Amino acid sequence: RQAFGEKATVLPMREGKMAGASPDPEREAQEDVSGRFDFAPELEQMGGGRSSESNRANVISPHASVSFALGDLTWIPKAGDQVERQNPTTADDERYRIDRILEPLPAVVLCVISRI
Repeated sequence: RQAFGEKATVLPMREGKMAGASPDPEREAQEDVSGRFDFAPELEQMGGGRSSESNRANVISPHASVSFALGDLTWIPKAGDQVERQNPTTADDERYRIDRILEPLPAVVLCVISRI
C-alpha cells in the first residue's frame, strides 16, 4: 500500500471549557490531504491503582493513528482538531478527534486519533 495514499480532510477545531468543540475560524480546513490511517488493537492494563498487580485486568482496546507528510500540510494539526475520511471498504464517512500529536520523523506528523 502507498505510504500516504488515503485522502482526508483536517478540520481545525476550538475546544471550550463547557461548550465542547466548535470550528476554529482562524484556520481553514485542509482538504484532500494524503494520509496513512493505521488501526490496531493493543493490550492495556486497567485497575489496580496502588494495590497489588493481581488486581489489574488486561483488556484489548482499539488504537488508531493517521500520519501526514509535513510538506503536504499548510498548518500542523493540534489536539482537538478533527480528521474526516471515507472508509475505503464501506464508503462511509468517518470522523476522528486528534488526541495527541507526535513527530517521530523530521518530515512526518503522526496524530493519535479516536472515532467520534
